[in-house]
Amino acid sequence: MIIHRILAKNVLKYSSLKLENLPENGLIGITGPNESGKSTIGETVCFALFGRSFSLGDDDLEKIILWGETHCSVELDFTASDRKRYHLERFLDDAGNHSAMLSTLEGITGDEPLARGVEAVADKLYDLIGYEFDEFIESFYLAQREITTPHPHSYVVKTMAGVVTLEYCAAANQEDIAEAEGVIEETDREISDLNEQIDEIGIDSGYLHLLEDERAQLNRQIGDHDRQVETLDDASNAYQDALPVRKAALGGRGRAAFLRFIMLILTLATAGLWGLLVRMPEHEFAIKASDWLAGNVPQWRVEMLLIAVAVLAALFIFFWIRRGVFNRRTASLESVAQTLVAELDGLENPVEVTKESDSPEAAGDTDDEPQSIVTVVVDKAARERLAQRVAGFMADAPEVRDGVGNEQNLLRHAIDKAQERVGELDEAVRQEQNRINKADGLITIRDSLKNKAAEQTQQIATCELAGELIQGAIREVSNKFNIKLKSLVSKMLPLFTEHRYEHLQIADDLSVRAFSSEKRDFMDLDEISSGTQRQIMLAVRLALSQELVKRTVDAEQFLFLDEPFAFFDQRRTRSSLTVLPTLSEELTQIWIIGQEFPDDVHFDRHIECDRDMDSI
Repeated sequence: MIIHRILAKNVLKYSSLKLENLPENGLIGITGPNESGKSTIGETVCFALFGRSFSLGDDDLEKIILWGETHCSVELDFTASDRKRYHLERFLDDAGNHSAMLSTLEGITGDEPLARGVEAVADKLYDLIGYEFDEFIESFYLAQREITTPHPHSYVVKTMAGVVTLEYCAAANQEDIAEAEGVIEETDREISDLNEQIDEIGIDSGYLHLLEDERAQLNRQIGDHDRQVETLDDASNAYQDALPVRKAALGGRGRAAFLRFIMLILTLATAGLWGLLVRMPEHEFAIKASDWLAGNVPQWRVEMLLIAVAVLAALFIFFWIRRGVFNRRTASLESVAQTLVAELDGLENPVEVTKESDSPEAAGDTDDEPQSIVTVVVDKAARERLAQRVAGFMADAPEVRDGVGNEQNLLRHAIDKAQERVGELDEAVRQEQNRINKADGLITIRDSLKNKAAEQTQQIATCELAGELIQGAIREVSNKFNIKLKSLVSKMLPLFTEHRYEHLQIADDLSVRAFSSEKRDFMDLDEISSGTQRQIMLAVRLALSQELVKRTVDAEQFLFLDEPFAFFDQRRTRSSLTVLPTLSEELTQIWIIGQEFPDDVHFDRHIECDRDMDSI
C-alpha cells in the first residue's frame, strides 16, 4: 500500500492537514520540535485506515478531535496490493457518530462506493491491503518508542511466521479433547440414570396389544348396534308409512274388482240385447226393449248398442288393469314388512357381559382372546309375536313404534355400556402408551448417548493424532521462519552496522546474538554499544516488516518510523538514512519522523512542523 494524498480537518493538533503528490518511492522526512505535530501525521494515517489511534484507546477516540471542535474528518488516497488507486473517507464527531466510505479513485465523481459504513469498510480494506490494525502497529508503524526485539509470542510475529492459524488449531484441538472427555464422563452418568428409569417403568410388551384388541372389538360392536338402531328406525318408519298406503291400495283393489264385475255384466247384457234386436226383432222382449229405447234415447238406432258394448268393454278392461296395479302396489309393500321382520330377527344375540381388568399384572394371567363383550338380551317371544304380526301387516303403527322402540332402547343401552367400557379402555391404553412412549423416549436417548460417547471417543483419537501433526507443522514452520528471518537480517545488518556485524543468532524466543567481524564470534547484545544494539534491533524489525509484506501484502508498502533514531548519533543516523531506501524492493515509501536530521541527508519530500502552526 502506497499513500498518495492526505486531507484532514480538526485531527489532533491540526485544523487542516493537506499533503498531496506524495512520492511513491524514497524518503519522506517529517521534522520539528517536540509537540509540533509530527506524530499527528502518523496518527492521522492510522485513524484514516483503521478508525483507531495508536496513542488513544477506543473509549477515548473522541479526543482525536481538535480541542474546541465538534467533529473531524480525513481523506486518504492510496494504491492497494491490486495496484489500483482508492479513496478512503472517515468522519467522527464528539457524539460518537463514526462513518466511513471507500471507493475507487474514479468513484469520487459519483459512482457507487465499494463499501459504506465502518464495518463494511474495514472488511473491504482488509481484502485490499492484507493486514489489520495490530499487524500494522507491530510492523509498518513503529511509533514513538525505543526499537526493541518484538515479543516472541506476539500475535503479529506469529502471523509473520505463519503459525497463528496452527496455534489456534492446536489450542482448539486441546479444547476439543478436554470437551470430549467431559462429554463422555457426563454421558456415562446419564446412561446409568436412564437405565434405572427404564427398569422402574417395567413395560409388558403384550399388554397394550390386549387392550387395543378389546377396544377394537367393542368399537366394532358399537358400530353394529348403531347400524341396527338406524336400520330398525328406517324399517319401522317405512312400515308405518306403508300401512295407510297398503290400506288404500287394498280398498282401491276391491273397488276396481267390483266395478270390473259390473262392467262385465253390463257388457254381456248390452251385447245380448243387440243380438236379440238384430236376430229376433219380432220377439216380444225385443219389441218392448226397442220401444223403451226409442222413447228414452234420442235418435235411437240399433247400432248405438254396439257403441255401448265397446265402451263397457273398455271400462271392463280399465278396471281390470286398475285392479292389477293395486295388486302390484300391495305386493311391493310386502317387502317393507319383510325388511322389518328381517331386522327384528337379526337382533337375536343373547350373550352375557364380561369385563377384563385394566392392570398389566392381571393381563399377564389371560390368554389373547378379547375379554369385554357387551350384547343385548331380549324377550324372544315378544319379538317373534311382533315379527309375525308385522309379516301379515296386522301390527298397527303404535304397536310397531312401541315394539321397535323397545328394541332400540335395548340396543342403545348396550351401546352406552360398551362406550363406557371403551372410555375405560381408552384411558388404560393412553396410560400404557404414555408409559411405553416414556420408556421408548428414554431408550432412544440412551442409544443416542451411547452413540455420542462412541463418537466422542473416536473424536479424541482423531484430535490426538491431529495434535501431533499440528505440533510438527508448527515446529517446521517456525524453523523455516527463523531461517528466513536470519537471512533477511543478514542482508540488512551489515548495511546498518557498516559491515561490523554481519550475522545474527535468533533463538525461538527471538533473543538475539550478533556475530562480530572483529572478534570473529557471536556476542550478546549487552556486550555491544547501545547505539549498535538499536541498529541491530531496527534491522530485525525491518526484516519482520519485509516478511509480512511478502506473506500478506505482496506489493509495494509504505513504512512509518516515528523517531527511530532518537538515540542514534549523527553518524549512525546518516548511515541508517542512507541505507533505508536500499533495503527492500517492497518497502518503497518510507516516512521518517525526527526532531532534526543531518543537513546533507536527502529527502524526496520534506515536511516541516512548528508548534505555532495548526495547518500544513
